[in-house]
Amino acid sequence: MPMPHISDAPEDSDKVVHLLAYAVFVSLWFLFFYVLKQKKDNFSRALIKSCSLALIYGIIIEILQGELTTSRSADFKDVLANSVGILIGILIVFLAKPQLNALKSKL
Repeated sequence: MPMPHISDAPEDSDKVVHLLAYAVFVSLWFLFFYVLKQKKDNFSRALIKSCSLALIYGIIIEILQGELTTSRSADFKDVLANSVGILIGILIVFLAKPQLNALKSKL
């Protein structure tokens, strides 16, 4: 079965990938800060750190793509998709809060 070329994909379809990746990114960073580094971080602090890291990382990557490569360009829509993914990550974290608290108390 032949694979479609990336250029055949619908315009801006990569934004879905950005959105999903950043939702997972925030969730995993939160898990690290809240559950694994439990001595220092409470729920709010872990969430702020996770979201800040994801947002800063996404912006830096877009700037570097625009400045350091010739085959890629910076795209504000990517940053916007990353931000929506961060919001979804926040929702995931809040929905999983009881399970995360239970996990944290076991460690």
